Amino acid sequence: MMPFIDYKNMVPKIVIGLLIFAIVLVPVITTNVATLSMLILSGLLAIAVMGFTLVLRTGQFSLGQSAFLAIGGYTSAILTVKLSLPFWPSFLVAGMVSGIVAMLVGMVVLRVGNIYFSIITLALSEIVRIIAQQWEPVTRGTRGLITSPPPPVVLGGFEINFAASPVPYFYLTVCLVAATGLIFWKLGESRMGRSFAGIALNPVLAEHQGIHLMKYRVIAFTVAGVFTGLAGSLYTHFLSVITPYLFGLWQSIQIMIMSIVGGISSLAGGPIIGAVLLYTLGDYLARLETYGIQPLLFGAAVMLVLIFLPKGTGLVDLWERFWRKVVWREEEYEPDTSDD
Repeated sequence: MMPFIDYKNMVPKIVIGLLIFAIVLVPVITTNVATLSMLILSGLLAIAVMGFTLVLRTGQFSLGQSAFLAIGGYTSAILTVKLSLPFWPSFLVAGMVSGIVAMLVGMVVLRVGNIYFSIITLALSEIVRIIAQQWEPVTRGTRGLITSPPPPVVLGGFEINFAASPVPYFYLTVCLVAATGLIFWKLGESRMGRSFAGIALNPVLAEHQGIHLMKYRVIAFTVAGVFTGLAGSLYTHFLSVITPYLFGLWQSIQIMIMSIVGGISSLAGGPIIGAVLLYTLGDYLARLETYGIQPLLFGAAVMLVLIFLPKGTGLVDLWERFWRKVVWREEEYEPDTSDD
């Protein structure tokens, strides 16, 4: 007897696997620095967007995710430039410091909640920027810190030189995005992830059911801070410089828009789609001579998603609808409400 094969679930997964394989082969297809740089930066932003989406899953709207990019970036830069520590320990410490700051801040501001939480996180982003700008003995103020690439890594007699090409950065970013996406996806599918959703849906009911609101909100905020800090560290070393102007209100707004456009229903797929699509399009349009074209693109993308897609959905949700309605041509059931 032939085993039953669920083609409707298997075929989309095969297509996703092929897309991932194509992404891995990008440096083989092209070594153009501009193209690889665009994909690297969009991937690092995708990690920050995942963090924003995770916090949003608990019903909290953060406008300060760029602060944790800055904290991770400055921590790594100070450790490597000022203290001459190796990159890899500094990279890990950057994530830890960002996570600790997120935990300490979360334990205070998450008690406020709602719009006040958004305002406080927005203020946090500006506070971090101002400290970086004024603390010249450590951060060199507006002049910034010049960072160096990670040292060469030897694997099986083959040397990976980050200073020679952006290709090693590309594969390191792909690995970091994949690891973050897998962890966030597993977290979303776990019991804790279901508790996050319950808190966002009805915090009063969730608390009556024994869910400790502050505990889960702080966990989500801390996890988001750790991975956003790691992304900020790699972001800084890839650009070879960090200044206060790299992280601010506009970066936080970009992260928010990428999450909404990509789709908040997914902790991994939506943020990656939103970040890669909007950053690459924005980077291309920024080269045009039209002033303000990038903010116009981001605003138009949000309006189109909010107008034409159901509430709470984004581009990632179109994937399932495409296979179900276009490929398999399944009709949605609509109950007959007409009179007999």
